[in-house]
Amino acid sequence: MIVILGGCAQQGQLSPTEMIDRTGISGRVTDRFDRGVADAWVYAYRNTSSSLRGPADFGVRTESNGDYFLDLVEGPYYLIARWRQGGGEAGPPRAGDAWAMQEKNPVQVEAGQVSQADFRLQGVQAGQPVLLRSGSLSQGKTGFTGRLVDLNGEPLPGAFALAYSDLDFRRMPDYTSAVVSSDGRFQLYLPGGARYCLAARTRTRGQPVAGEPYGLLDVGGDSCLATVENRLIDVGNIQLSPYQR
Repeated sequence: MIVILGGCAQQGQLSPTEMIDRTGISGRVTDRFDRGVADAWVYAYRNTSSSLRGPADFGVRTESNGDYFLDLVEGPYYLIARWRQGGGEAGPPRAGDAWAMQEKNPVQVEAGQVSQADFRLQGVQAGQPVLLRSGSLSQGKTGFTGRLVDLNGEPLPGAFALAYSDLDFRRMPDYTSAVVSSDGRFQLYLPGGARYCLAARTRTRGQPVAGEPYGLLDVGGDSCLATVENRLIDVGNIQLSPYQR
């Protein structure tokens, strides 16, 4: 059940004077043009047991300029921001909505201090989930980057890059990227010093279905690469084509 912080929803970002004796998280939610987004919701989860889906532990609506303030006790919190074009404070993301996961997750709150956490929203593609698989990394310096493209070499928004510890692509991936936007570029953050096999598709679970855009990394006939600590390796394009059984 979400605890709606009605009084704090009107406070937004606090001035240094107002932050005295406050404990919580303050920040701003913006769109891709850095404009403040009104009536977005910032949700805080105490842990990732729900994979950051469903009702949050705390939630607050942004002001007209995109500012928000979450009044919280000390501890770590996992944050997500969502804006729903139909309004409302709950419900699954739909095409036309926007969302963002906080790159600093978990955000640590100390007693008597206000932590800072800003968000830049990205669009939700039709029919696509927007959250990382539980256990995936939302930030880092190690892993792979590249572009997901179709048969014509055009960016494929709404797709994901997936990492497996072996060549069994039929199972759930070990790590997933966030859904890619209109430029098709992905960042897939991974632990260092390990070898991963990369695939890309427009869904993150279940067996691929006929016609679903699907592709594997092809580096000299190999789909697997080793990560290098503190290096984000550019693998170039991963081309997706209609899946055939």
